[in-house]
Amino acid sequence: MTKRILIILLILSFALISTGDVLASSSKAIALTLKVTGDVKVQKTGADKAVPLNFGTPLDDGDKIRTGDDGFVSLIFADDKSQIKLRPNTEVVINGKRDAQSNITKRVTMEIGEVFARVEKQRGTLEVATPTSVASVKGTEFWVVVEEDGTTTVYTIQGLIELLNRVSGTVVEVAPGQQGTSDPQGGNEVGEGTPGEDLQEPEDEGEMPRTMEIYLKDPDGRTRTVILQYLEEAE
Repeated sequence: MTKRILIILLILSFALISTGDVLASSSKAIALTLKVTGDVKVQKTGADKAVPLNFGTPLDDGDKIRTGDDGFVSLIFADDKSQIKLRPNTEVVINGKRDAQSNITKRVTMEIGEVFARVEKQRGTLEVATPTSVASVKGTEFWVVVEEDGTTTVYTIQGLIELLNRVSGTVVEVAPGQQGTSDPQGGNEVGEGTPGEDLQEPEDEGEMPRTMEIYLKDPDGRTRTVILQYLEEAE
């Protein structure tokens, strides 16, 4: 049985109506940290060093996240509630730009590791870029695995992924039940393949805190506090 997270707004110091609006009120935030376990660090845009990533931290364009040997993190984007989950020893940079309708052009740049993504009601766009490829999301659930040499494998669970090899410029479409592999030599192949047992959708391990506080600044520089309560509902 799967669960979905319901976010109930308890206290607001100014008028907001949804998680998307909460994040939109920040000048830069494009995503929110839903779950963190183990060793996970974030280097904020413009910062000199990485610090531990905490539950509820808003993420800005250009923030870099690294999970250690036991690290796990789940993120949600502000516009369409797309989620990505980072497994241990994964490094990504989160990028996003808003348009006039607050849709976000989203890009997750992976250096190495394993990422699971779910896109339900897509707004804006989502790409996952690696040293050898760019995966453009036209689907809903997929894995991206990047090896040390940059070789990238995409497993599509639902929907469709368009995989571009950045060396050769070739493009393949990866349908459900298929895997696409893009390598540093320009190879870009698609064939039958599903994730192994070690690549099942990561659960948000441990009990999620039921409330959190988010501190945001409005355009005038005033700090606002938002308190959110999380519930889990079986689907």
